[in-house]
Amino acid sequence: MRILVITPYLPWPLNSGGNAAQFSTLKCLARDHQFVVVCPLHQPGQLAAIAQLKRELPEVRFVGVADYSQPQYRSRFLQIARDIYRSAREFFLSPANSSPPLPDYPFNLAPASLLAAVALELEKGADICQVEFVEMLALGAWLPKNIPKLFIHPQIHFVYARRFIEAKGDASGYAGYLEAVIRAQEVAYLNFFEAVVTFSREDQKILQSLPISGEVIASPFPVPADIHLGQEIPDGFDGSFFFVASETHSPNRDALEWLLASIWPKISKALPSATLQIVGDWTEKTKRQKAGPAIVFTGFIEDISSTLQGGIMLVPVRIGSGIRVKILIALALGVPVVSTTIGNEGIEILDGREILLRDDPDDFAAAAIELARNPALWRSLAIAGKDAVQKNYSPETVRIRRNQIYERLLARTGVQHK
Repeated sequence: MRILVITPYLPWPLNSGGNAAQFSTLKCLARDHQFVVVCPLHQPGQLAAIAQLKRELPEVRFVGVADYSQPQYRSRFLQIARDIYRSAREFFLSPANSSPPLPDYPFNLAPASLLAAVALELEKGADICQVEFVEMLALGAWLPKNIPKLFIHPQIHFVYARRFIEAKGDASGYAGYLEAVIRAQEVAYLNFFEAVVTFSREDQKILQSLPISGEVIASPFPVPADIHLGQEIPDGFDGSFFFVASETHSPNRDALEWLLASIWPKISKALPSATLQIVGDWTEKTKRQKAGPAIVFTGFIEDISSTLQGGIMLVPVRIGSGIRVKILIALALGVPVVSTTIGNEGIEILDGREILLRDDPDDFAAAAIELARNPALWRSLAIAGKDAVQKNYSPETVRIRRNQIYERLLARTGVQHK
């Protein structure tokens, strides 16, 4: 069948969980269907990413739409001036006078150029229109009613907003107002879709409890396509802890702050020779503020498989919903993980068998220290975690599940695919 995918994020490079989830799902389904992916381009460099995607996934057609209304396309002079203004504002404003933290508001109007590209593809015909990520959710109100519409929902945004408030507080009450508005809009927009796919059963249950007319189905994405499941597990811990995330996602910023303020000092005191490697894209300002003798910012690493093996993954996530790609990657590589309950939410593994789950910072640090000092526990978690991922998140398992969803959607809407 011909499936038109509309997404706000180009699934290349594989430097974020969202990109990895999209790419790995397309890769395992590319030969079953004719996929056309329409995506706005916010940076000139993404044209090279489109070319690379065509080489990686030749069966998929990618349509990149340059969105010149975005700040990234404005003149370099104006961008530099804006950066200087922000830096000066941060320097002169005291924390007491700065604005309180607020959850991200995701519902913005789509650019006209993107709508024109989607309309052109719709004229060519599509069996299913698949919209991905909450930033594109409002498109459901505009898309034709005669084409079955499927929404891929990696993270329920009002759940993210509620957990943001729980972690950060809401002294003014404005964040609570924002959460209520996000919830109302999110539910309303979801009702334009005949089916909604969540990545976890927890998110599925939340949406099923709400007045949503479409079918809500849990279907995870596969292990990222660049991770090799067949690699051997090392004998034990090599002294390196890892935090894998990029700064652009606000839950990651919160997780790093909590890790460095409340967890890592305890680990470092008990294990003075251990190092913490922060893998991902972070600003130079953050690196200067957070780096230390045993804290290293590595930047984005393409071959993450060889980097992580032998270490311990730390996932101190307090905000979000859905599935954390970083945990699937670690487990697939036989890397033991210490996570919060929210960080591990949606992944079908158990505390003490395939992972260690701790929500208190003292307990989190103690679990990481015990895992580092206990080779038998380290290897036991590594083996069990890898087995669980191979069973539940292999490309073939996900391929079968997603194809069943496509067939059910067509049957539900009474449409015959070509």
